[in-house]
Amino acid sequence: MHAHQVKRQVAQRTYTSCMALPSNVDGATTISAPPKPSKEVSVPADLVPVSDLLTVPGGKGRAIELKAGQYFKVTNTYGEQVVDFFGFGLPDVKKEVMSMYHSHDAFGRLIPRVGDSMVTNLRRPIFTLLEDTGPGVHDTTVSACDQYLYQQQIGVEAAKEHDSCINNLHTALGEIGHPLTDDPDHYLPPSPFNLWMAVSLKNEGSQLSWDPPAEGQKPGDYVLFKVEIDCIAVMSACPHDLAPYINGKGGPRDVNYQVFEAK
Repeated sequence: MHAHQVKRQVAQRTYTSCMALPSNVDGATTISAPPKPSKEVSVPADLVPVSDLLTVPGGKGRAIELKAGQYFKVTNTYGEQVVDFFGFGLPDVKKEVMSMYHSHDAFGRLIPRVGDSMVTNLRRPIFTLLEDTGPGVHDTTVSACDQYLYQQQIGVEAAKEHDSCINNLHTALGEIGHPLTDDPDHYLPPSPFNLWMAVSLKNEGSQLSWDPPAEGQKPGDYVLFKVEIDCIAVMSACPHDLAPYINGKGGPRDVNYQVFEAK
């Protein structure tokens, strides 16, 4: 393939990927309304809760086992909280994990739309997005925060006292009896689906920009997923509190989640 052909193909992929990105910076693509669904989906009218309304405390993490066919709702209770969302296939969380890289291949974008399914490293659907009441701004490109990030930002000693999404991930899984590893400090974690995190591309896709919460995002916005396989969902209400573009001006705040089934 000639060099000009390679360049043209890369440019086409870049602009396709930018279609659903927010625009709080110059050169980024604008979302003025939630993106159209990728395909028609229907939400059962007779969903009934099979769990209490549960809480992920601000800056902490929680994990919950889910069954194929259930419905899982995550609510941005105060409107500006980023949630690092992970998924693991059962029965063995060490063998199957929700993968953003494989999901990019599956739905052909950087940000899923209603109707898209997140898939695992085995390319099996794990969660299908059925409802998104906000502006549709999420992220699948940025890694979860960890102790090494905070060591760089606030120093080694201070980082020891600062929660991180990776620490929350390991703690939450351990609390329900599904530890990922005996050595969390040297484990390569999966990339999260960063709910309500605004990350845009500018300079023709060559530069990432961390943006404030998206315009139109509001308290009570939620996403509803259909659970496609028996799995574990892990949520970290991101504890990053060093810049207002991550969790708005309020710092880490609680989010809510609940499980439903159709009658």
